[in-house]
Amino acid sequence: MQDLIKVQQRLVPEVVDKMYRRFSILTTIAQKQPVGRRSLSETMGITERILRSETNALKSQDLIKVKPTGMEITSSGLETVKQLSIYFNIYADNQQLAQMIKDKYEIEDVLVIPGDSDDEQSVKIEMAKQAGEIVESILYDQAIVSVTGGSTMAYVSNSMHQLVSKVFFVPARGGLGENVGYQANTIAASMAQQTGGDYTTLYVPDNVSESTYHMLMSEPSVIQTLEKIKQSNVTIHGIGDALKMAYRRQSSNDVVEKLQHHNAVGEAFGYYFDERGQIIHKVKTIGLQLEDLTSKEYIYAVAGGKSKGEAIKAYLEIAPKNTVLITDESAAQVITETK
Repeated sequence: MQDLIKVQQRLVPEVVDKMYRRFSILTTIAQKQPVGRRSLSETMGITERILRSETNALKSQDLIKVKPTGMEITSSGLETVKQLSIYFNIYADNQQLAQMIKDKYEIEDVLVIPGDSDDEQSVKIEMAKQAGEIVESILYDQAIVSVTGGSTMAYVSNSMHQLVSKVFFVPARGGLGENVGYQANTIAASMAQQTGGDYTTLYVPDNVSESTYHMLMSEPSVIQTLEKIKQSNVTIHGIGDALKMAYRRQSSNDVVEKLQHHNAVGEAFGYYFDERGQIIHKVKTIGLQLEDLTSKEYIYAVAGGKSKGEAIKAYLEIAPKNTVLITDESAAQVITETK
């Protein structure tokens, strides 16, 4: 049953959501019967219009009956609740994990995808798909989107669709010298192609020396791109494991030892932090800085896998309150663990 709900949530998540809402209505009616529509609406936090539509559907299936005193569940309805209880307890667990993370870190919203993206590529693809849909739902004409690199971001770009609105995409950072398909420049270009938008590039290394930094900061093309990054209303980014990111940047032994000594666990935007969100080390980078996030209207953090749980947990200590986290079940379980 657990495998079935995971497959269904990946394939047709909207159907599972609708089923769960009707299951919740049936369960609440069973607990409070007879109950009127207005009272049920207030109890469940569902508008009367939506509730009317759902209860009409339940009535037509002979799962509830409507009496002058209120709604009551039928024997068929009780049997349905019994059959679905185990099924939706699993679903509710992920909903509960999401709510726990949202409440603890006081961020905008959390979406938890079933499974572990470390073990199943399909989980990472579904996580990226959900992220793409959420981002598309808020995009508007002339919006500017800054995006970081990484394999998860590449999947997000692949999940996006043609838009009516004209959107501009800009890489949030320079390149890490990694697989070109995972660089922010490539992902910004891909998102523009997928959505019919425009983009610009930032062809500078992610980690530069002091002299190179000042030289590049005077280049007209770099200045123009940095202005676009500053103007961006939407940011989509990943969260990395501290040591893995340090090695990908080919950091010096001194930096790696510093991160290990101070127990750095996570990385975002060139900042390395420990489990409390304290900054351990900052890379001299050109692009979006952590402090720049305060001006962004929408922020989407997309990261999952049990191996990244501690990194995500640490980042949430300093994440802006308007952050929406899209993660998976295994990472969420780590994030909600108490020590």
